[in-house]
Amino acid sequence: MYDTVNSWIDRAIAGDNPLAIASYLSDVSETNSQKYGYSVTGKANNYIVRASEAGISLKGSLSKFFLNDNIQTLTRSATVQAIEKLSDTLHIPVKEAKIYRIDISTVFNTKYPPANYYKYLGNKPYFERLLATNNTLYYSTQKRQLIFYDKQLEAKSTGTNVPDVYTNESLLRYELRFTKRLCEQLKQNEITGATLSDEHFYLKLIKLWEAEYFSINKLNGFGKMDVSKIKTRTDAKDAMLTELLQGKDINYINEFISDLKAKNINSDPKYYTRLKNDLTALFKASSTEQNELITELDKEVNTVLQYCR
Repeated sequence: MYDTVNSWIDRAIAGDNPLAIASYLSDVSETNSQKYGYSVTGKANNYIVRASEAGISLKGSLSKFFLNDNIQTLTRSATVQAIEKLSDTLHIPVKEAKIYRIDISTVFNTKYPPANYYKYLGNKPYFERLLATNNTLYYSTQKRQLIFYDKQLEAKSTGTNVPDVYTNESLLRYELRFTKRLCEQLKQNEITGATLSDEHFYLKLIKLWEAEYFSINKLNGFGKMDVSKIKTRTDAKDAMLTELLQGKDINYINEFISDLKAKNINSDPKYYTRLKNDLTALFKASSTEQNELITELDKEVNTVLQYCR
């Protein structure tokens, strides 16, 4: 489940001369700035390694480093081996490195192309929803981010190796990124390379990954207008608006709200929150049937939690 794992190794751990790591790197370059002083940057497989007198920075995908791709899932037990391999490659104790970013993710082999699922993934409380492209959906705050994207297309664009078993399959990746204040978010005094293989810590991350998915408001399939519930003029207007909204993505509502904010239609922030909730409810009003695609995703996420160890 681990993908990107970024860390920092202080000089006290890295040794008297952190710059010596350059001899174990490829594509090495040098920089000398007034702010940071002299540093060297290079690669260890997919990892970007930057060393200065203060210490060593590691940025990259632990899954790609160990498995040569991040389509396969890096399990907790494999994480131990991955940390050992990275330590051997760089000749430093990576298990003592301070971790400051973690991405938790896996790939679902879905029945339909990934883009087909996004219109049924609605808004999420306290997160900004953004359909960045037809194939990539983001939910963001300042400290964490959820991403759904087409892994086949991403792999082709980046030259990532796709295992033969997944050739021509529809691959939807769901990723949870902890991008800032990692210890604060996870309520840990310290997170090191060794922490990653701790069973309690690993399961906590998977449960957070699951909880974030299920907190997304799911939208049902669209149906015909239910006129049996129309009793007042307000009911009739809501039913008609529901019918008109069915041809739109949930981003249509988000963009409408953003436009109102930009024009300062109302100074009370609660006005926009309530309006968004009212309009979003209309998306759900037309059908009580669970959508087939959401049922599929729910099952995939539950299966991960059931078998992760």
